[in-house]
Parts: sequence; structure tokens; C-alpha cells
Amino acid sequence: MKFLPVIGRILFSVPLLVFGFAHLGNAQMMVDNEMVPSFLPMPLIVVYLTGVLIILCGGAIAVGFKTKPAALVIGLFLMSTSLLVWAPKMASAGPEELEFMGFFMRDMGLAGAAFFIAHFGAGQ
Repeated sequence: MKFLPVIGRILFSVPLLVFGFAHLGNAQMMVDNEMVPSFLPMPLIVVYLTGVLIILCGGAIAVGFKTKPAALVIGLFLMSTSLLVWAPKMASAGPEELEFMGFFMRDMGLAGAAFFIAHFGAGQ
């Protein structure tokens, strides 16, 4: 039981690291698919910066370094992504495009887990 916090942090961090590296490797595709809110300037730079942010926060949480602030930052980022990227796409999508609801729910669920980590920390 004493290893559960470490296992949980790693399981939480793996998708974040994948998402972060996907930002860096597919930045132009993300811009082309309008995954950056239109009110933000320089969308390509935004994708690269958010990719680095996700990798740094995911890595910090995985190793238990500055876990609470990293989890708070990634939780706020994920909640913002849900509300500013996925919710508008979900609202304008037809019934056959349920993938946006899945992305919305995924990011909100991860944000909720991040807020738990931000409150309770890395564990023992």
C-alpha cells in the first residue's frame, strides 16, 4: 500500500508526457485543427509552450518534485483546455462527432485528479 501514491503519480503522468510530446511533434497539425483558442496570438508558439509546460508538470509529478504546484498548474491548464477548446467544438459538432465530448471529459477528469494531487501532495 505504501507504493500506491508513486504508482498513481506515474499513471497520472504518463498520458501528460505523451500529450506534451505530441504537442511538440504535431504542433502545426494542432494549429491547423484549431486547437488553440482564436483569441490567443501566435498559435504555433502557444502549442510549443503548452507542450513544454505539460512535459515539465507531468515529469515533476511523476518524480514527486514540486508536486503540489505542478499539479495545480496542470489542473488549471486541463480545465482551461476543456472549457476553451473542447466545449466550443462539442457545442458546434454534430451528433456523429462525439469525440469532442470524450476529449472534454478526459481533460476534466484529469484536471480533477490534478487538483487532488495539488491538495494532498506526492504521498509517502
